[in-house]
Formats: sequence, C-alpha cells, structure tokens
Amino acid sequence: MSLLYEMIFDYTLRNVALGTLLLGLGAGAIGSFMTLRGQSLIGDAIAHATLPGVAIAYLLTSAKDPSVLLIGAAIAGVLGIGAITVIIRTTKIDSDGANGIILSIFFGLGLLLLTYIQKLPKSSQAGLDRFIFGQAATIVAKDVVIIAIVQFLVLTTLVLFFKEFKSSTFDPQSTTVMGFNQKIIDFIFAALLVAVIVVGLQTVGVILISALLVAPAAAARQWTHSLKTMVILSSLFSGISGMIGSLISATGMNLPTGPMIVLVLTLFIAISFLFGSKRGVVNKKIAQIKRNRTFDQNRILLALDTLARSHEESDLYHSSHTIGLMVQHNQGIKRVLKQLTFSGLLLVDEESNYALSRKGEEFVASLKGGEGLYAR
Repeated sequence: MSLLYEMIFDYTLRNVALGTLLLGLGAGAIGSFMTLRGQSLIGDAIAHATLPGVAIAYLLTSAKDPSVLLIGAAIAGVLGIGAITVIIRTTKIDSDGANGIILSIFFGLGLLLLTYIQKLPKSSQAGLDRFIFGQAATIVAKDVVIIAIVQFLVLTTLVLFFKEFKSSTFDPQSTTVMGFNQKIIDFIFAALLVAVIVVGLQTVGVILISALLVAPAAAARQWTHSLKTMVILSSLFSGISGMIGSLISATGMNLPTGPMIVLVLTLFIAISFLFGSKRGVVNKKIAQIKRNRTFDQNRILLALDTLARSHEESDLYHSSHTIGLMVQHNQGIKRVLKQLTFSGLLLVDEESNYALSRKGEEFVASLKGGEGLYAR
C-alpha cells in the first residue's frame, strides 16, 4: 500500500512506473513479430549500435539533454540496421553473422568514445553511462510524454498494418501477391523497432533492451497459437515486468534498471515455460500422461471385448494377469483396471476378475465405429 501511494503521489516513482509500463507495451508487441520472423538478434544489434550515436551527439553538442542524445542514438540505429541489410544483400554472410558484426563493431566504438569523453577536461561520462545499463530514476515527465507518444505511434501502426505484418512474417511471398510492397513493410517494421529501442535506452540501456523485445514474446508463445493473443500477452508481460523491475530499481538502493527488469521477466518466462497452456512443460507432460492412460484403457477394453467374443457367456470375467497378457503390458495393469471399474466401464467380481459392463460395451462399440455386439 505504501508503494502504491508513492506511485500515485511521488513524482519520480510515478514517472518511472508510467514510463516503463508504456515502454514495455510497445516493446512486447513489436518483439512478437521480431521473434516470429527469426530476427531475435537484430534488436540486440540495433541497441548496441545506438551507443556511438549517443557519444557522438554529446561530442558535437556538449549537451546532456536526453532528447539530443536520443536523436544521435536514432541516427546510429538507422545506420546500424542499414549496415546489416547491406551485409546480408551483398555478401554470403547470414543475418545472424551480420547482426554479430554490427553489434560488436558499433558497441566497441561506443565504449571507446565514452572512455574518450570521460578523459576530456570539464567533461564527465556521468549521465552517459546510464545508456549502457539504464537508470529509471532519471526519467522525468518530459521523458514519459515522449515515450507515450512513440508507443502510441508504434501500437497504432501495428494495428493499422497488422495484416501486412502478419503475411510478411509467415508467408513473405504471399505479401507480394496480395499487392503489398515487401520492402516498404520491412522499412516500416525497422522504423518501429528503432523507435522502441531508442526511447528505451535511458530506462533499460543498450545491453538489455533486447530482453524487453524477445523474452516477453517467448513467454507469450507458451500460452497461445493465436498471433493477436500472443501480441497482447507479450505486450502485457513486457509492460508489467518493466514497471515492476524499474520500481524495484528506483526504490532499492539505486540498483541498475535493466538487470532488475530482466530478473522480473525471468519469473514470467519460468512460469510460462512450466505452466503455459499450449507449450508449457508441465501441461505437455500432463497431456502426455492423459494420452498414455487413455491408450492403455482403450487397449484393455478392446482386449476384454476380444476375450468376451471367444468365451461363453458364463465365462466373461478374466483376471488381471490374463488381461495383461492380452495387451502385452502387465506394469500398472491393476491401477488402470481399478480406474475403469470406478468409471463404470468394467465390472469386478469377488475374486477380482473383470468384465465389460453395459457402459463398457457401448464404449467399445463407439471405439470400433459399430453398434453394440451384446444382446444380453
């Protein structure tokens, strides 16, 4: 309750909560398409490519105004994604290789420039290093407004071009057939990605901004097979994680924002990978157990049907050992027989011998696609 009160009335915490929530909403949404396109590394490459842009903007203006620095970051991000495109189209290097090249070159240049700035007279790297790991406490109302505008434009564009992004993601060839220009769609997508990354630098930093893009999408994929649902869930996971992680960062001994957000995202990922309704490990295991149990039960029912056909009416009950020999599976046979008896598909006599009940006969008939075989 105390934290909720401070979120509403404390200037810094209010800006932190709103800024990171809005940032996460847009990052999670655009990250879903990026992940499904198999371009998870490109977000990391662009984020690292923005660092020299921040440093060069400071060297040219000697100003630490976030707006000026972010403009430099945006220009560097555009150059980075342009360089990646050129490498892929003009060489035999694949996209992962191109991303790795640009990431290492630009990030190395950025660190070199930051070191140079730190050694300049009357200059300090303080204020610029937050772009590496992020610092939520530096967000002011002006930053929140910028983040809100950018995320509104990103989400609106995603809604307007959802069909085009969907077709270009899953079937790029059909995009041209439908009359859409693939290059224009890719350009719009790249612009949205750069915009989300640039506005998130001050909060999360260049190193971990990709976590807000990739991790929520991976978590959301475990819950659904629908693209729309995945985009919504990814957006919510990213936004909530961003807000919680940055609040912990702002209130917990000035901890780095990016790592805290990643830790919260890790919790979402762990829960999703374990309990996701579509791909979660636990649910898949439960479904597998149910399939195996159903398979064993059906085999036993069909085996009893076969035994009933080959015996007189007075000899319909059979031991678990005989049934086990019929299905060639004695392990756990008694447990399955008890389950079938409890469900009313089998009858059991005083000597623990089993036979099909009327309900069991009807169920076997449905399995075999025919009518009941028993008149008695």
